[in-house]
This record gives sequence, C-alpha cells and structure tokens, in this order.
Amino acid sequence: MALFVQKMAAMSILKKRKILPYTDNTITKEGFFVDHLKIKRQVLCIDLKSFFASVECALRGLDPFKTPLIVADEGRGGGSIVLAVSPYLKQRGMPSRCRLFEVGDTSTMMVARPQMRAYVEVAIRVVDIYLRFVSEEDLHVYSIDEAFLDVTNYLAYYGTDVETLARQIVHAVHEETGVPASCGIGDNMLLSKLALDLFSKQSKDGFATLRYDDVESTLWPIRPLSKIWGIGARMERRLEAMNLYTLGDVARADRRVLHKRFGILGDELYFHAHGIDTSRIRDKHLDLAPMKSVGLGQTLFRDYDVTDIEQIFIEMCDEVAERLRFVRKHAKTVHLGIGYSKSVGGGFSHQRTLDVATDDNDALLAAVRALFAAHGDDAPIRQVFIRATRLVDATAGMQTTLFETPERTTSRNHLWRTIDEVRRRFGKNAVARLSSHQTSGTYLERSGLIGGHRE
Repeated sequence: MALFVQKMAAMSILKKRKILPYTDNTITKEGFFVDHLKIKRQVLCIDLKSFFASVECALRGLDPFKTPLIVADEGRGGGSIVLAVSPYLKQRGMPSRCRLFEVGDTSTMMVARPQMRAYVEVAIRVVDIYLRFVSEEDLHVYSIDEAFLDVTNYLAYYGTDVETLARQIVHAVHEETGVPASCGIGDNMLLSKLALDLFSKQSKDGFATLRYDDVESTLWPIRPLSKIWGIGARMERRLEAMNLYTLGDVARADRRVLHKRFGILGDELYFHAHGIDTSRIRDKHLDLAPMKSVGLGQTLFRDYDVTDIEQIFIEMCDEVAERLRFVRKHAKTVHLGIGYSKSVGGGFSHQRTLDVATDDNDALLAAVRALFAAHGDDAPIRQVFIRATRLVDATAGMQTTLFETPERTTSRNHLWRTIDEVRRRFGKNAVARLSSHQTSGTYLERSGLIGGHRE
C-alpha cells in the first residue's frame, strides 16, 4: 500500500482511536468495530490519462484518442523505455511500459522524445486547477499524473453533488491543458483509488463510484488479489498460501492470524478488505516521518571496468554529500551496491560504519572505495547505488577524525557549501569537477536531465 495510506491508516486506527490490534472487545464485537470505523467522506482520485503521451498530443493539437503516439527516446536505441503510449494505442492493447524494440514497427506511429520539463509544467498547471476548487490541505498529489481531492466540505459551498463537482474539475483540466482524465469517487481515499483503478477506466465516461455498501458485492469477488491497490505479487502469493484468494476471503479471515503473519499490515489488510481507510488528506503532514537515508543510484549506459568506475564513485559521493548538506544531516553509515553486467550477473550490497558522522565528500568517497576494494572484482559493472544512512542532525556540531585538523575540515566544508549555493542559483552544471569531462563521467549529462530524461 502506498506509504502515505499505510502510515495514516495505522496512525488513525491504532493510535488516535487507542485501539490495539486485538482485544476481547474488538474480537467479540467485530461487526460493531468494523461499522464504527466506516467514516464517510467524499473523496476524488483523479488520474491524467496516459499523461506524457496526452501532453505530447496536446502540444501538437492532436486528439490523444485518435493519435498513435508513443513517448520514447529513439536516440538511446531499441532498449529505450517507452514511457507512455496514447489512449488510442492503449485501447488497442499496447502496453504502456515496455522497451522500444518490443513495439515493433513504428513507421505508422509518432515517436516523441520525452520532454520532462514540459510534462512538469503541465502537471503544475493541473495542480493549480485543483486548487481553484479545493484548498491545499484537501489536496494530496500522489504522483505527477494522479491526485486525491477531499471535496466533502465544498459540496454545500458549490451547491452541487460530488459527481457533478468531479466532472467540473475533470472538464476544466481537459479544457485548459488538453489532457483527458478519469476519476474515482469513494467514501475514503482507498475506495476512490479502487474505483479509479478497477472501474473508471472501463466505463464509457471515465467515472466510477465505490461506496461502503458496494464493497461486499463489488470488491470481495475480485481476483487475483494483485488487482487490488497495494497488494503486489509477493503479498498475493503469501495470502494464497493461507488459502486467501479474494478480498472477501481476507475480509472473512481471522484478524489475529493476519496480524501474526503480517504485523500491522495484516490489520490494514483486514480493514481495507472491508473498504475501511480512516486516513484524512488533511492529516498528510503526519506522514513526515524522520528522514532515514539519503542516496541515489544509476544504471550506466555501458559496462564500466574497475578503472572507469572510480569517476562514478567520485560524482555520486559528491551528490550524496550535497543532499546531506541540503537536509542538514550527517551520516554514520555508507552503503554501496554494485550490479554487474547481464553477461556476468550478480553483484553485491554492503555497508561501512564511519568513524564519525559526516556530510564530507571525501569521507563518503573513502568509505565507498574501501567497500569496493573489499567486495568488488574485475567484472564489468552496469549499476551503482550509494546511500548514506543512520542520519543525525548536522546542528550538533562538526566532528573531525584524528588524522585531520579542524581548520582543514572547516575550509573544505566552506568550499563545498559555496559550490552547493552556486549550483542551486545557476544550475548543477555551473560548477563541476574537471574529471567529470572525461568519457567515464556521467554527472554533466545527468545534470541536464529531469527524471532521467532530457528536458
């Protein structure tokens, strides 16, 4: 389940209401307990259809329902990921996520190179439209193309019903951006999302509604369970091993058994099987859990040998250190993950504890080098992941090692903070290491990308 919904449901059910996973009261009066949690709201879950492809059609003045268009970077070759296909192609069975070579003959299609900046700009315009109808505290942007709106408190103000208001919002988005949308309506965030995923995309007008009264007849028979938002293939297999094949099976299961097997997620599975989600969009600030790690990873465009990979380590440690300084954290542990080329397979993931918590570029790089020296080999490398964990507040003061003077540490820290500020003001490429201009460097190219793609 999405992290936001997981945490909010858990907090609402187990903390705010002071309800333990199971007590004699909740077990013997399960029916009353379930009904007590059925808090009704009027929630919309709006999805921008084939967002990237629809934006490309809108930029060209084309109808996305009549245009065979795919979004992919042909310059990266047949292995390039197809980010989106137009609704026209979706209706004809083309998957929205595949490799370009899997599409086959593209001579009858339009192949649009991703324009991530344009997509972000349209997404911002869509959010501005939502905010004309609801206040910020009643809007949760779930992803670049999907959002939840709690319109409960606005129906009397607009003097309308939830279905009419939903259509007005979707119509405004289409009229002003050219991007079509579908919408799920429900008594809570969960039901609105399930209405969107399971039914709106099959309806003629793109709208669907799910209420508590619909759960038993509409949701309980659905199988496989992986069709349900938040239940992946792995969870599905674990539930099937318990002879639970439908949402109805989960709803009728013993909560104690689910909790014993899955912990708090077991309780959540049980509640969601009854259509219960007590999370409120207005409580989304409670989702701000303490930051646990900072890091990044990249899949390289070619195989790197032991010599070339050093430049990748340098650039990635610089970026991790910059992110640590931005969030004002120091890290006590560094993780390094390496994925070898398909021709070899395998890889490793190991961590190293630092002598002192730090946000220093050189200290992180030294840890990464030591990890690679201890666990790496001469196999060609295709993936690198570096993550700083066990974070502490940087306000606690600066610590140095026995091998470095405080003056030198302070001087280097000031230098990097100055570089950070220049990059924030003038762009990431405003200052770069000379070594990044080598063919083994990727920083300069990645700095000009948004979401891994050209602007």
